[in-house]
Amino acid sequence: MRVFDRGAGGSGRRPSDRIVTVPNALSLARLAVLPWLWADLVAGRLGRAILLLVVFSATDWLDGFLARRLDQVTRLGVLLDPLSDRVFLVVVGVGFVVGGITPWWAVALVLVRDVVVLAAAAVEVLRGSAPAAASRTGKAATFGVMTAFAGFLLAAWLGGGADDPQPVVRAAAWVVFVPATAAYYLAAYGYARWMWGGTPDGGTS
Repeated sequence: MRVFDRGAGGSGRRPSDRIVTVPNALSLARLAVLPWLWADLVAGRLGRAILLLVVFSATDWLDGFLARRLDQVTRLGVLLDPLSDRVFLVVVGVGFVVGGITPWWAVALVLVRDVVVLAAAAVEVLRGSAPAAASRTGKAATFGVMTAFAGFLLAAWLGGGADDPQPVVRAAAWVVFVPATAAYYLAAYGYARWMWGGTPDGGTS
């Protein structure tokens, strides 16, 4: 599960207050490409959308790896990493619905969970508490949901577009999406336990 421990401070040191670091720059760059990804999804430019999706996912792993390797785990990075994931899922999810790539209810399952968790995290911040760190379950679930979205997009590109996706690839995407979404809610339950004074699997994602 090491791949899902990014940003957790693998060096054993506490996150620093630094702002300008390589991992933070990658996180911000990842957010910056989202308008182009949205435009491609809505306009049906699926080939470039897939490329941007792959780049986003690769840098999502890379920034955490570099944070540990370069000893650049920061408080800003701990917030930016899950925030970029959440914004990504909103942009891609709504773009998929507008582009007809996935049904609205599948995206709603993901976004409703994120809205609730973000609202709970905001309450904790307003109370003066730090939000829970991302859990392994949450990171694995996020990776699974991203992979499923990539599968839906690939199916549309390989087939005849959003209206005629490649059936085998689309079926495989659903096989990934269902358990990943279940794990997504399991991670949210872990976050709720943390808020209520329990000992969850490290927090949320």
